[in-house]
This record gives sequence, C-alpha cells and structure tokens, in this order.
Amino acid sequence: MIPFLFTPIGRYIAIAAFAFVVLAGIYVKIRSEAVSEYKAEATQEILERTQNAIRAGDNAAITPDRLLENDGHRRD
Repeated sequence: MIPFLFTPIGRYIAIAAFAFVVLAGIYVKIRSEAVSEYKAEATQEILERTQNAIRAGDNAAITPDRLLENDGHRRD
C-alpha cells in the first residue's frame, strides 16, 4: 500500500480521498450545527407560545359575577 502512494496515480488518489474526507467532515459539522440551531429555535417558539397561552388564561375574566352582566345581546 505504501509503495502505491509514491506513484503519480497513487498520490492523486490519496489527495482526492483526503479532500473527500475533509469536505465530508465540513458538511457533517455544518449540518449538525444547523439541526441544533433549528431545534433551539423550535424549542424557544414552543416556550413563547406556552407562556403566551398561560398569560392569556391568567388575564381572562372568569369571575361568577360577570355571568349576570349585560353583554349587549338580547336573549329571551
């Protein structure tokens, strides 16, 4: 195997393999960072929606006294 690397064809094959490994490593690194960023953004959005729903529920008027108030609609 080592003598093959000393031939011109062997060097080109070794350089091509090395370039492929480097480019594949860069691709995997970028892709994993993108997936992590996407998951972080999705988690943040879910947290914000949950907090907004909790705030909306807390701000709702749910006292029993409001049942007798006139809401502007006529019902018989």
